[in-house]
Amino acid sequence: MSALPVRKAASPAQPRLASGAGGAVATAHPLATEAGRDVLAAGGNAMDAAIAAAAVLGVAQPMMSGLGGDTFVMWRCGRTGQLYSINGSGPAPLALDPERFRREGRVRLPDRGMLSASVPGGVDAMCTALERFGSGRYSLAALLASAIAHAGEGATVTPSVARFIAINAELLAASDTARAVFLRDGRPLAEGEVLQQVDLARTLQALAQGGRDAFYCGDFARSLARHSEARGGAFTLEDLAGFRSEVVEPIAVRWGDRTVYTNPPVGQGIVLLEAAGILAQLQARRGRPDAVLRNHWMIEAMKLAFADRNRYIGDPRFVSNPLERLLGADHLAARSARVNDAAVIGTADDARSSFGDGDTTCLAAADRDGNVAAFITSLSTPFGAGDMVAGTGVLMNNRAGRGFTLDPALPNCLAPGKRTVSTLHAYIVCDASGPILAGGTSGGDGQPQWNLQILDAILNQGTAPLEAIDQPRWELTPGTDPVGIDRPYELKFDARFDRGSVDALAALGHIISKTPLGMLGAAQVVALGADGTVTAAADGRADGSALALD
Repeated sequence: MSALPVRKAASPAQPRLASGAGGAVATAHPLATEAGRDVLAAGGNAMDAAIAAAAVLGVAQPMMSGLGGDTFVMWRCGRTGQLYSINGSGPAPLALDPERFRREGRVRLPDRGMLSASVPGGVDAMCTALERFGSGRYSLAALLASAIAHAGEGATVTPSVARFIAINAELLAASDTARAVFLRDGRPLAEGEVLQQVDLARTLQALAQGGRDAFYCGDFARSLARHSEARGGAFTLEDLAGFRSEVVEPIAVRWGDRTVYTNPPVGQGIVLLEAAGILAQLQARRGRPDAVLRNHWMIEAMKLAFADRNRYIGDPRFVSNPLERLLGADHLAARSARVNDAAVIGTADDARSSFGDGDTTCLAAADRDGNVAAFITSLSTPFGAGDMVAGTGVLMNNRAGRGFTLDPALPNCLAPGKRTVSTLHAYIVCDASGPILAGGTSGGDGQPQWNLQILDAILNQGTAPLEAIDQPRWELTPGTDPVGIDRPYELKFDARFDRGSVDALAALGHIISKTPLGMLGAAQVVALGADGTVTAAADGRADGSALALD
């Protein structure tokens, strides 16, 4: 199998927009983008490139993703036109008993520490993606080579990485294992310094040599079980050995003459699709709105979609998910009829339950043969559980703590071996000729909202991909207004958002938060032209970069 070059440092001043006929990659970090582009240049396909890039992201941008996290993938095969979804989200440990927490009077799990972690599913998703959809030209070891080098030799700390380490310094300092990596003489690593992760390099090397079993049945699994027991966690060797990711059909909704595909539950792509379907109904029945009304429609559609998520969606292995009904024409028509052009939705759709803010990283890649990958991978919130498994360099996720409720009446209630509903999802958009767009964003519950705003800009307003990514955004967040159940949401706005539009939305009854939108997300998109050109666009809100091949 082919060997790949290993770049010691990212090229300076990488662009955020790139186009070429040979394929393109967009990620949230220059080293990851270069790793993906190098794979394409050496003859790999879009999935090979995505795997190499995702592995580097877990090293160079460690607050967002890594081996201890989970992953969702969207894939479109250029040869057959078939689309697939990979769900690499792990379940709660089998020993994680909800009654324990109810007896303590809790309504949720701890949001940090080993009790907040679910089985890390991202490694199996990566291995499954390579086995099922890789080109066959590259071994896992070859695709991990760049990540191993950057972990062992060190990667320069970028502005966003430095910012997140500083913001989370107290969390990292509380874990002796994390403190040793991210703090230097008691202070956070700063921009321009070198982040070296020798233990992580060894774990990556073991994965490269031994494949998934080295992670789920080998030294890492034993290290996690020991560390979990020492820190009061619930993991056993059985939890890891039994895990397998799923490869399933995506779910989809029509939006005009295009179809939007995304990951089914336990990913929350259903929220994006239901909101898009409601918006499509409004556009078809009420015509082309002005900017204020368009945003009002999207905001109201999101309220309705979040409400349905909270009422109906959970792990399909434990609860029924009425996806056909939620995305059916009758339901979408009924939901769209709830949207009043002159006022906000009232009490019937109170949906304050939220996964809140989160951080993750996504990437998108396409090759010259029409293969397209959208890859989203995460520790859930920054630095996940805030605890690193001793001797491995692996930060654990906090997906279980952030996701599950302990309310037995709700479909997303904790149960041993159950997967929580995840904020993660990516998308691929197709028209009659094939794929035209793929991507995703970070941001917890901001993900479906910002994906909807970007897709509406590109598909309905004719906005170019980079301009759509760069546009000012809003986010619907659970509010604190005394009215509460009558108007449970607040809107946060990017400081660049038009003030007149904000005032007009307030006049419709939307509660405007006094806090500006701080966590803006980092979106990545690839667009495929009818002439075979692939355009990649990356978000400047992170350290995004885009590269293409001629």
